[in-house]
Amino acid sequence: MILVCFLALLQASCIPPSVTENRPEPAAPADGYRSVDRFPFREAWYGMYFKEDKVGYSHFKIEPSAGNFAIVSDSTMRLTAMKKTNEVRMKERTLVRPDLTMISFQSAVRMNDKDLHMTGRYDGNRFLVDMTVEGQTLKKEYPLDDKVYHSSAISLMPALRGLREGGTTSFAVFNVERQGVEKVEQLVSSVKGPPGPGGAVWKVKSDLGRSQVVSYLNKSGLTVFEKTLDGALITIIEDKSTAEAFMSKKGQGKDLALDISLIKVSRPIPAPEKVRLLKVKIEGIEASSIPEDQRQRVSRSGKTGEKAPFELTVKVEDLVSTGPAGNDRLPEGMDEYLASTMSIQSDNKAIVAQAKQIVAPEDSPQKKITKLASWTAKNIKKKMQDSFTALSVLKSKEGECQAHAFLYTALARSQGIPTRLVTGLVYAEGVGFLYHAWAESYAGGWIAVDPTMNQTPADATHIKLFAGESAKDTSSLLKTVGNVKMEVNDFK
Repeated sequence: MILVCFLALLQASCIPPSVTENRPEPAAPADGYRSVDRFPFREAWYGMYFKEDKVGYSHFKIEPSAGNFAIVSDSTMRLTAMKKTNEVRMKERTLVRPDLTMISFQSAVRMNDKDLHMTGRYDGNRFLVDMTVEGQTLKKEYPLDDKVYHSSAISLMPALRGLREGGTTSFAVFNVERQGVEKVEQLVSSVKGPPGPGGAVWKVKSDLGRSQVVSYLNKSGLTVFEKTLDGALITIIEDKSTAEAFMSKKGQGKDLALDISLIKVSRPIPAPEKVRLLKVKIEGIEASSIPEDQRQRVSRSGKTGEKAPFELTVKVEDLVSTGPAGNDRLPEGMDEYLASTMSIQSDNKAIVAQAKQIVAPEDSPQKKITKLASWTAKNIKKKMQDSFTALSVLKSKEGECQAHAFLYTALARSQGIPTRLVTGLVYAEGVGFLYHAWAESYAGGWIAVDPTMNQTPADATHIKLFAGESAKDTSSLLKTVGNVKMEVNDFK
C-alpha cells in the first residue's frame, strides 16, 4: 500500500558512493576534494535492507562527460505486501559540473509492468521537468534562485566540501522523486573510539524536510554504511557479486503488510464500517505526531517520554454540520488542495471529462464528494497494483488504496473541491489494523472520504497519521512501521 512512498524515500537517500577496489585509503583533505575529478572512487555496489530483510541493491558509477561528469545509477527493489511481490527497477543518469551542481537528469522507473520516465534540464533561471507515464507527457517548471544539486549529491557533498569535527554545510537539491527543491543541512562529527563498520571514522547527519539520513564514512570520505527511518532502512556497501546475488533469491521476503506493519489487537471490532466512535490506547510513537482535528483527539496519560502511551479518540464527523461550500467561500490556504500536480492531474482533460460524467452542475459539494467516491470504489478494480499517477489509474481501472485515493483526489479537485491525500491505519475485520490511504475533502469542513471502501464519511477505525501528497509527508509515516502497538478501549 505504501510501495510508491517507500520507493521515493529509498531512492532519494540511498545512493552513496564508495570504493570497490582493494587499495590503501587516502585521507580526505580537510577542506574537501573540491572537484569530482579528484574523488578517489568511481563505482560502488550496495545492499538495501528494511527491518533486517534484504529488499534490494543499488549500483552507481561516475563517468567523465565533456568536461563534466555523469552519475549513472541503477537499483532493484522487491517488496512483498499482502502476499504479492512487487518489483521496482530504476535507472538514472544525472549530468553534473565538477562542483556537483546539476545540469540535467534522465530517470526511468519500471514498477511491475508500468513505466515512468522523467527528464529535467536547466533553461535560464528555470528547471524544466517532463514526466511520461501511460503515454501521457506532463510538464512542469520550477523557478530557481541559486545553484541546485541532485539528491545523489547528499552523500557526495561531505567529501567534496571537507570533513572536520562540527563541520556544517547546507545546499539545495532537486529531488526527482519528490518533484521539488529541498534544502539539505549536514553536520559532521567523528566516530568516537575505534573505527566502525567498514572503517567508518566520520558520521554525517543530513536533514532534508522531515527526513534524516545518517551516513558513516571512512577516512577517504566514502560512505560505507547508511541508515534512515530511525534505522529501519539501512544501506551497506557490498561487492558486486553479493549485491547482484539478490536477483537470484527465490521466494518472498517478509510481508510488509502482514509480517511487519500489521497491528494486532486483542479486542476484535465487528462490522468496522459501522463504527462511529473509537477509543484506542497507542504506544511506540510520539503523541505529538498524531494530527488532531474535528475527527481525532489525543489524551495524554500521566507518563512522560517521547513514546509514552496515549489515548486517541476518533469520532465520525457529522455531514450536516459541515454545511454547504462554494469556491467563493473557501478559507485561505486551500490553493494547494486544488492544485494539479504531476501525480494528481486534476486539470487533465480526461480527468475533467470523467468527473463531469459523474456529477451534475447543480449538485452540492457534499453530493459531489459522495458521487465521486462511490464511482471510484465501484469502477476501479481493487488489486495490489501500485500506480504512478491519477491518470494512470483512470486508464488502467485498477489499483490498491493509494491508486483509489489518487484518482478520487484528482476528480474532486477538478470540480473545485479542495482535497488532500491521507495515510494512516484502518481496521480490517478479523485481521487487525493495516496501513491504508484515503482522502479528505473540504465542504464547509473537512470530510474523511474512503474511495476504496466507498465510505463518505469514513468510519471511525480510520486513524489519520499524516496528510499530504509528497514523499516528505510520508517519510515520517514509514518510521512508524513495525513500531506501533495498540489496544482497543471502546467503540460504538
